[in-house]
Amino acid sequence: MRTLVVLLGATLLTGCTSAVMAEPAVHVSPYLAVYQLRGKSTMTSFVDPMNTAGPVQSNPYQKMGTFGQDRFREDVGIRADIGDGFGGIRADYYQLDMDTSRKGELNGDWGNLLEDDRVSMYANMDELRVGYVEPIAEFTTDYRDEEMRFQFGIGGVFTSRQMTLKAVDETFTRFQNYELAGDTIAPTVRARVSWMKLALDVDYAAAPESLVLSGDIEGLSQDIEARLSYQLPQRDISFFVGLRYSEFSGSGVAGNFTYDSDLVIDGMQFGVRVTF
Repeated sequence: MRTLVVLLGATLLTGCTSAVMAEPAVHVSPYLAVYQLRGKSTMTSFVDPMNTAGPVQSNPYQKMGTFGQDRFREDVGIRADIGDGFGGIRADYYQLDMDTSRKGELNGDWGNLLEDDRVSMYANMDELRVGYVEPIAEFTTDYRDEEMRFQFGIGGVFTSRQMTLKAVDETFTRFQNYELAGDTIAPTVRARVSWMKLALDVDYAAAPESLVLSGDIEGLSQDIEARLSYQLPQRDISFFVGLRYSEFSGSGVAGNFTYDSDLVIDGMQFGVRVTF
């Protein structure tokens, strides 16, 4: 926790002393996230399900589609930027809330759930990202007699995830849950191309395992996001459509068992950005 406080404090201090924060504007962007949860997960189980004090065994991975996931669903998020419109401080909160009536058949045990069980899953996640990007380069050219502007920046982002997965068989007699939570710090690069009222923003962040601050996250976490926006003439409002791809892995303990997961959240965004 002390490391986290120091890193966030340094980020905010850098932002407060940067030129992009000399006369900062506030940009608020609520958005609809149409994402899917993909990937795979494995969990140990008792060799003899009737002997809950007996030995456990390793099992094959199960795809999220087996649990009825990997389908697009609508959730909401909100982003706030403080800065010059490109660089500055950013906070983004997104809540994943995915339930499904779809079922799949397990090809191996998964905790308390048994091979050949028909199962479904409920997934919930709160995700908070707070970061800062400092502009480092900019140049312009002309395209069709209009200025085209290229901007580049680097920075860092702190990400906190709290995810819960709850699986149940079709008879509602066997259940298995686990939680995957963790905090990371990731170096970030940002690029923007703007022309007339259009702008394309791309952000990429990658956190190796050495930058996992706490929790169950392990390995390399990656996040890439692209947004195409159109600003209304003579107004401080723009509409955008975006794409996001986020992958992360984790392992931990769920009751008597251990789990290992490689997960991906990806899909589209639709929203509006208002500048104050």
